[in-house]
Amino acid sequence: MSDKKKVLIVEDESALRRILVDFLRGETDWDVYEAEDGEEGLAMVRKHLPDVAVLDILMPKMTGTDLAKKMNEEKLTDKTKIIFLTNSGELSSVMAVSSPAVVGYFVKSSIDMREVMEKIEAAF
Repeated sequence: MSDKKKVLIVEDESALRRILVDFLRGETDWDVYEAEDGEEGLAMVRKHLPDVAVLDILMPKMTGTDLAKKMNEEKLTDKTKIIFLTNSGELSSVMAVSSPAVVGYFVKSSIDMREVMEKIEAAF
């Protein structure tokens, strides 16, 4: 069994997802997984049980907040901490998710890759 930390990036904007995944794979020794929508994200959480899931709020098929709620219902948040990716106008959606698994958020327009890495690391 590997002791490597596992991170899942669930983001429907392929360019941003690629930047996040490539940066984390290049700068860390974590296993970094990716999904392009909420349904695929839920399947990846079930399969890999990541330590941290970075979830976009607005996605096709299942929103990030709905994904977080589903993870909580299935007790997947006992293992996985959640960090949201959001646009500034969606912050109320982040605050509406009542779960101790939610450890933070990033506003997409002011995202700093080092800060993302540090916040994920702090969640482990």
